[in-house]
Amino acid sequence: MDGYLFINSKGKPFKSENVVWSGVHRAMEKLGIETAKGVHVGIHCFRHGVTSELLESGTPIHVVTGLMRHVDSNVTLEHYAHFIGDAERIASEKLSQRIGRNIAQLESDSELESTPAV
Repeated sequence: MDGYLFINSKGKPFKSENVVWSGVHRAMEKLGIETAKGVHVGIHCFRHGVTSELLESGTPIHVVTGLMRHVDSNVTLEHYAHFIGDAERIASEKLSQRIGRNIAQLESDSELESTPAV
């Protein structure tokens, strides 16, 4: 069936109560992903994964807060502040690269204008 991440041997989606044990844990085992003793891996990990990806990709905090249905941005920041720093750094690097390209373009344009016609 298209659109399902975890399907059983008959090609049908797992019942929701079986997704973690039959889907997530089996996939982790096949991928060789081990967790420390006592660490619980459940469906909530997807929520954290999505939130982290949104923040890393530069999605504004108020948008992420709304999507995650947090009470306010402080709740989001308490758990994911370390991603905000990375997102700001990435955004700053992208802006710097863009400025650098624009300066290079301006310099090459002015060189063309100052070259005497032969």
